[in-house]
Amino acid sequence: MNFPRVLFVGRSTVDLLYRLDDLPAEDSKVYASHFLAAPGGPALNAALTHTRLGGASMLVSAVGSGKAADWIRAELEDLRIPLLDLALNTDYEAPLTTVLIHAANGSRTIVNPPISNTRLPLLPSRWEDALPADWSPMPSVVLTDGFHLEQTMPLLAACKAAGARICLDGGSWKQGTAEAAPLLEAAICSERFSIPGHDNTPESLFAWFASHGVPCIARTRGAQAILGWERGRSFQIEVAPIDAIDTLGAGDVLHGAFAHYFASGDTFEAALRKATKIATLSCQSLGVRSWNTL
Repeated sequence: MNFPRVLFVGRSTVDLLYRLDDLPAEDSKVYASHFLAAPGGPALNAALTHTRLGGASMLVSAVGSGKAADWIRAELEDLRIPLLDLALNTDYEAPLTTVLIHAANGSRTIVNPPISNTRLPLLPSRWEDALPADWSPMPSVVLTDGFHLEQTMPLLAACKAAGARICLDGGSWKQGTAEAAPLLEAAICSERFSIPGHDNTPESLFAWFASHGVPCIARTRGAQAILGWERGRSFQIEVAPIDAIDTLGAGDVLHGAFAHYFASGDTFEAALRKATKIATLSCQSLGVRSWNTL
């Protein structure tokens, strides 16, 4: 049986999730109604989602050393997701994040540790030199979340040259996004994704990416309809109304599911429609691992 294969490139973390009836006031103590700790991050969560849908994933990410790194590696080994560690043999430590989930609406507030100053090495400019031999031939889809672009741009360009379709999880604008744009087949961006010097409107987003040769573009808007643009044709995808438990990682699940269906042969719009249903389902439980048991 041939499983759809996707290469995921970007950030890995360990997330500590606290579900609270009310967000804490300054100089106060509160107890959470629920607590969950698990490896996360947009690239890792997307790879996990693709794997749970039956695909074969590989992750290119900075993991490094420390207890969080050990936890991430154990999770990947359990799921049989191979890791290319950008931070191997460095003092980089995978981020440990605190996430406050507001029970009233499922919104999340994230506290990240300080940005690491560890200098990570560049990947080789030949994908055959970067990826293990058993990941040949090149996967049809590569998803980047925009983290570690400086280190991974040579790999993304090599994957593009080898025929892979490069897709962007545009959670927010990151350094290197403009240089990566001409490589992209698809860009799926959140409302927080704002192009420097441009109006933060869907029309501006579509026009900017289209001017860089990107044929498939979408903007997610939380519970509102997703706006899509494909080679000059506009469309919308309605998001089913739900009582959200946790919206953390919904975008990661969306991108992982999209990559799965896109690599399976669906069109951009069809893959995004299927992925929207999975992401909506994921908001009805705490974390990103329980949606396929609901």
